[in-house]
Amino acid sequence: MFDGFDFNKVLSLLDDTNSIESLSLFVSIEIAFWVVISLLLVIFIPKKYKQHRFEIFIFFAVINIGLLFIGIVLTIIMILFGFAWATHRISRPSYETVYFEEQVTHFPFVESKFHEGILALDSKFEDDISSDEKIKSLKILYDSNAQGNIGKIQHFLSDSSDEVRLYAFALVSTFEKRLNQQIKELQESISHNDNRKDKYSFELAQTYWQFIYHGVANAQLVGFYTDKIENILKKIDSNPSAFILLGKISLFNRRYEQAHDSFSKAVELGVPKKSLYTFFAEIKYSQGRYNEVSKYILADEFDIDLRLKPLINVWRER
Repeated sequence: MFDGFDFNKVLSLLDDTNSIESLSLFVSIEIAFWVVISLLLVIFIPKKYKQHRFEIFIFFAVINIGLLFIGIVLTIIMILFGFAWATHRISRPSYETVYFEEQVTHFPFVESKFHEGILALDSKFEDDISSDEKIKSLKILYDSNAQGNIGKIQHFLSDSSDEVRLYAFALVSTFEKRLNQQIKELQESISHNDNRKDKYSFELAQTYWQFIYHGVANAQLVGFYTDKIENILKKIDSNPSAFILLGKISLFNRRYEQAHDSFSKAVELGVPKKSLYTFFAEIKYSQGRYNEVSKYILADEFDIDLRLKPLINVWRER
């Protein structure tokens, strides 16, 4: 009890579900109440306004009854707003701060060595590239030491720009001059050092291989260089690296059985077989023996490198 009011009784009334008839009765009583109030207000107005009693009565009645409905509308709006606000608070997810720099350290960093612009050098967009951009790209290509890079540079010996042709010629000429100088020095070392002949012979074969690997040798000279390299390497019996290079030559010439034998010989001489798995996989794939490729995929090592993930998944499904 508080000041004569029973709050429990009031709360119980609020909990009761009101019918349409009850609400209609409440509204009717409210309208009647404000009509009576409006009449009382009109009775006590000054005499000078009595000629406008009816208009004033209508004004008071409309205002007071209108306020009732306006209050109901505002109450409904506030209820809807309250529901929306409460629902938003309940469904709002909790966010966790993630520091991107820390997460990136767990992923392999792949850097473009050629820059994307070099992809356009040997394409239909070649004519749209300026001479300065071509020269910069050729320099990057030359420094990359990638397979076939000099062969791509040779393509620009017939470019429409004089500057590009001259720069391409300078790069190709410098590369060939360097290899020829190495060959001359190694041949002299072989002739004057019998006790280290195998070492210098292997380095000579490697130098000849650079002509093929970098695309310097044209189609006519490739056969000449491969024969020359094989003749040099066949005289070396105890150097496992010589058999690896011999396997590469055989693989290049699509003599897959000879390549497999050469790589196997390198393994016998102490080279870890896992380090040659990519070559064995390439041989099996080229021979069409696809079912044997998967055994050369090192799951424990390749799974770490996300760049190889799609390739691994393909071969595991076979």
